[in-house]
Amino acid sequence: MWYLTVTLGPGRTTGGIIPVDKVDEVRGSIENYHKVKEHLEKISEINRELLRRERPRQRKAKHGRKA
Repeated sequence: MWYLTVTLGPGRTTGGIIPVDKVDEVRGSIENYHKVKEHLEKISEINRELLRRERPRQRKAKHGRKA
């Protein structure tokens, strides 16, 4: 018998007992979760970079209209 603990946020955890015959399945699900989280972080990083690149264009456009 195994026990899985999940952190939901600062100071918030939950958990449950994992039957031995489900341990490999749960480990696979946890691995998939980590992969999805990693991909979402990469997407967020790309979006932040695109936003950063857009700011100078917006500033140029604003200054160009005032002239």
